[in-house]
Amino acid sequence: MSKLGTEAHFVVADFIYDLQLEQLRHDERFHKDVVILSLADRVKHMALHNAKYVAYFFEANEGERFAAVLTDAFIITLATANTLNQDLGKAVAEEWATISSFAEVPLPQPEGQQAFIKAYAIAAGSLAKACESWDHLEMAPFNTMMRESNLSLFKLVVGYSGALKLDIVESYRARLRFIERRSMFHRTLAKEG
Repeated sequence: MSKLGTEAHFVVADFIYDLQLEQLRHDERFHKDVVILSLADRVKHMALHNAKYVAYFFEANEGERFAAVLTDAFIITLATANTLNQDLGKAVAEEWATISSFAEVPLPQPEGQQAFIKAYAIAAGSLAKACESWDHLEMAPFNTMMRESNLSLFKLVVGYSGALKLDIVESYRARLRFIERRSMFHRTLAKEG
């Protein structure tokens, strides 16, 4: 598992902030098509990703495919947080203050793949409901709903990756590099990062 830090004064919030910043830079360089969307459309785009992952989780066995979907879901939680101006590190700082790797996340995790998928589907559905409330201008705290749903998704993904002994940070960075290499501008844009 990737160590969150080696210094005695390490703060988990700083590590997660750095991941969000890494995701922001990646998205600005390699996902202009999404970055130029309105905020509402960007959040809906992320909600659609989560809905897709629910289906992929059901189709995948706990193996390489499941780990790949889990990694993509992690990416989307970071991108969603950035869209919502949500500081995930600050949101979990107190709860995760003593961890030195994501494998040590002190959360009760769903027991088994089916329980994880159910919890993920519920949180993804909550994000979709928040988007729908925004569309209808309902008397609902849709911003709070979006942030809470995304935080739930983030915690689920990090926690379950730890339960599977998946180094989510290493997988995350490998996946970003793979996505970046698909761009015809990779050799130039990668140097700028």
